[in-house]
Amino acid sequence: ILAPGLLCPGFVRDLLRRKMSNSDEESEAEDDERIMKLVTFSSRHTEEETAAKLLELGGQDALIYGALFVDKPHFAQAHFLLMGAACLDEDSPLAPQIEAKAKLFRAAIHSGKGDEAQAEAALLATLELYCIRERREGLTEFGDVLRVLWEKDIVSQEQMEPWLEEERVLQQIYPPFFDQEDAIQIRTASRSFVEWLQAGEDGP
Repeated sequence: ILAPGLLCPGFVRDLLRRKMSNSDEESEAEDDERIMKLVTFSSRHTEEETAAKLLELGGQDALIYGALFVDKPHFAQAHFLLMGAACLDEDSPLAPQIEAKAKLFRAAIHSGKGDEAQAEAALLATLELYCIRERREGLTEFGDVLRVLWEKDIVSQEQMEPWLEEERVLQQIYPPFFDQEDAIQIRTASRSFVEWLQAGEDGP
């Protein structure tokens, strides 16, 4: 058993919420076991080693919020990255957390194995879902998230542009995850940064 200090704050809060919930069995069914494996692994290993472990665990037959994804490995691995390897804290702004763990994100997305363009696109989709399900404030903060992803060479402009213009990204992955108002809100918050990239200016 890990000491409490070895578990990330967000994960501890989630465990406490479940203990207070009347639907523990339902909650437990929503989590893929690979998330907990990555939480514990990341507490004792480097970011590069954690990224390698994420890739080793893979993304086939993944449970994401209670839904089974058989053929979306990039999407599943991106979800495991956020919820397990990076262990994001939903009570804190997203952009600084990604910046602090940029080495982990780069190693996971740009591993030299598989289709890195698909991995980047999946990360954007998963971050959108994270904002909808875990941190609603992230819907209006997403321009800052894109800036960090671009500055730290995690996601390219070439992947941000189609994501911005396609509001139905989550609908195409799994319709129950999609909400039109959320899709519009997160892209409205992101548009000025992507337009700045397109203009090739020195600052927003």
